[in-house]
Amino acid sequence: MNSFLSRIGGSPRLPRVFRTMSFCVLFAWPSLVGAEHWGFLSPRKSEPPVVRDSTWVRNGIDRFILARLESEGIAPSPEASRSTLVRRLSLDLTGLPPTPDQALGFVNDDSSQAYSRLVERLLASPHFGERQAQDWFDLARFADTSGYAADRTRNVWPYRDWVIAAFNENMPFDRFSIDQLAGDLLPDATPEQRVASAFHRHAMQAKGNNPRKEEFRIKGIVDRLEATGRTWLGLTLECAECHDHKHDPISQREYYELFAIFNNVPHLGTGYGVHGPLMKYTPPAVGLAKAAPTIEVPVMDELPQPRETHLLVRGDFKNKGERVTAGTPKILPPLKAKGSEPPNRLDFARWLFSADQPLTARVVVNRIWRYHFGEGLVRTVADFGRYGDRPSHQELLDWLAVRFVESGWDVKAMHRLVVSSATYRQASRRRPDAELVDPQNRLLAWFPRVRLPAEQIRDGALAAAGQLSTRIGGPSVFPVQPAGLYEERGQDLPGNSNFKWVDTTGEGRFRRSVYTYWKRMMLHPVMATFDAPTRQVCMARRAVTNTPQQALVGLNEPGMHAAAQDLAKRLAKRGSDAAKVEQAFWICFSRPPDALERAKCLDFIRQQRLAKREEWTALAAVLLNLDERLTRE
Repeated sequence: MNSFLSRIGGSPRLPRVFRTMSFCVLFAWPSLVGAEHWGFLSPRKSEPPVVRDSTWVRNGIDRFILARLESEGIAPSPEASRSTLVRRLSLDLTGLPPTPDQALGFVNDDSSQAYSRLVERLLASPHFGERQAQDWFDLARFADTSGYAADRTRNVWPYRDWVIAAFNENMPFDRFSIDQLAGDLLPDATPEQRVASAFHRHAMQAKGNNPRKEEFRIKGIVDRLEATGRTWLGLTLECAECHDHKHDPISQREYYELFAIFNNVPHLGTGYGVHGPLMKYTPPAVGLAKAAPTIEVPVMDELPQPRETHLLVRGDFKNKGERVTAGTPKILPPLKAKGSEPPNRLDFARWLFSADQPLTARVVVNRIWRYHFGEGLVRTVADFGRYGDRPSHQELLDWLAVRFVESGWDVKAMHRLVVSSATYRQASRRRPDAELVDPQNRLLAWFPRVRLPAEQIRDGALAAAGQLSTRIGGPSVFPVQPAGLYEERGQDLPGNSNFKWVDTTGEGRFRRSVYTYWKRMMLHPVMATFDAPTRQVCMARRAVTNTPQQALVGLNEPGMHAAAQDLAKRLAKRGSDAAKVEQAFWICFSRPPDALERAKCLDFIRQQRLAKREEWTALAAVLLNLDERLTRE
């Protein structure tokens, strides 16, 4: 019976009658069903399996992948070309395409150490931290504005600099997380650790004179629980705010026991902004032309005496039920505090990385896997519960999780392990033979192609134009966008915003998109069109769409059009038309054109000249908007 329930309990692909049966079973025996679920059991250390053809294997990852492929009678794909690999690695590890010289250098390097040297160079690049931070900011809800109708500016950019620096310094992930969850509670906390605690100050915030202060304070705590659940536990905790969780063994009472951990942040008073404290902070001069003035940064703080926490009946902040104390769901290891005091945020942050915690390491390595392969080993990257997706390779997931912990939570080591595998180095051409058995490529018989995120689409265009600024850190910038856009959307109305968009001039307008001013109620048009999230809530995975508007923005948005013009000027320095086309392909695709591509480009140039158009700007715009440029092979 137990094994039967384990098989049927969480699969959304089963007929409705079986899903209904699993609901009934879950409510009848919640502790039994929860105990059987793979996600609530500690990862098991195991040896990679034996495979028949070990010549393909480069590290332990490949043994797990190849064992499954061999069991289905599928062979892995051959290795991708060198030009594909150098572009793939550069985009994955730095978010930037390689320069033509970098691409050619790798293509022409026949040393057996060429690939490993490239990996190490990219991991050591300061742009590694920028690319890693970009995805982390989706989880952290990082934005320059408070949200809601007012959407006012806040000084949060020092937190961005801290995250980028932490990734570049390869701060162990446990320390990286504890500083963000409870940096303010650490003994002798540094200003930087307090800035790190701003992770939970990025929740949407209503204007300070809003009469519904308590309601919005509660909303802020609900947001913190949701973000914590998705980021570290891979659980939909928010489903238990109004009633017992419908799928996972988490009761409403247990939800409010977690709620109590985050219920002790001061709300209003001297030195406090909406929903919490402000810290006077003088940022270091990194990324700045001169020393920055002291600013007020929203951070976390703790009341000297914990607030009383009550279960809120049906989630209504005005309808208090029984009193609860801080704790964690019974399906997970117990949360303990030192001494007689109730556990606080610091105790909770450390609990996430305790030896018997079954979820944290799995959730993080699964995100790293998704980062490189487009899908996680668990596709529902923020839901490891019973209605989440089962792992495609559970033994591999556990092996990676155990290895991550044993490495000292070394993030760069995990990226190095993944990109060094033969699995990662496969060609991305789809395989009809493999599609018959595995149409979704869950077994990874070929490398998945992934549409680039919005930031990399814009940054790649700036890099191709030869204009991209490589400066790290500092305040947000305001790249050019269509004139009058904010006025048309009503964002400049009195009381609706405390700033007016003024295009940054000089080098600042060409800075990476991670530094673009992130206005929740109206993103920069390139960001919005290519599916960047508004960051109103924690998001573990972005949507990816393909719309006609994206083509129009890619061709006509002022910044993208200017990039095409600047790329044309860059090509003008070459000699013949054929040489210019050759260079354009190395710039945009990290490879030379084939004979057909060269002939079509030269014919296009001739046609544009006959029509008396700017032929090289036209060709540059076409190349910058081809699928190959917008996709990581």
